[in-house]
Amino acid sequence: MDVQQTYLRVIERISLEHIVLLTMLVSSVYMLWDSFRFGIAPAATFPRMMGSVVLIMTLLLIFRSYLPEPLRSVVADSPDLIDVDEDFAAQEDDEETEEQISVVDRPIHDSLMVGTLIVGFGLLAYAIGIMWASPIFVAVYGLWFRLSWKIILLLVVVSLLIGFGFFEALGLRVDRGEIFLTEGVL
Repeated sequence: MDVQQTYLRVIERISLEHIVLLTMLVSSVYMLWDSFRFGIAPAATFPRMMGSVVLIMTLLLIFRSYLPEPLRSVVADSPDLIDVDEDFAAQEDDEETEEQISVVDRPIHDSLMVGTLIVGFGLLAYAIGIMWASPIFVAVYGLWFRLSWKIILLLVVVSLLIGFGFFEALGLRVDRGEIFLTEGVL
């Protein structure tokens, strides 16, 4: 069994919903944990509230099959605010006819790669700073989708300029990481 067949078998077992719920769970726990390190108590209120809400809602979604029926129906049943069943049915038919898993003929789904890049960007931004993680993210994203070198270079420069703009105009220390470059570069 080659790598692509193994990948497809794993993807069949793990849904994108599981990955999203796990990401939400980890990020909400981190928001709560990190909010207790804030020096100013009022500044910690919003991250604590949002982290708590996201954590509770994520746990409800994860354990929805174990909830009592009245609560399960509220959590699991989606309201029909907009009738889009026909659109989704047409989209599913299109997806079933296409065996292509990547628009640029890569061995894994583009959505999985983008999700991985986003998580990697978050970790790298924490480690070295948003200003330095952004050009790396832009370059890898551009390479994945086979953009031309000129466009990738332009986007890298734009991402650096945006980071520099946040640094200069708002005084945000986006050039500083929590693990590396802790003193900042600029």
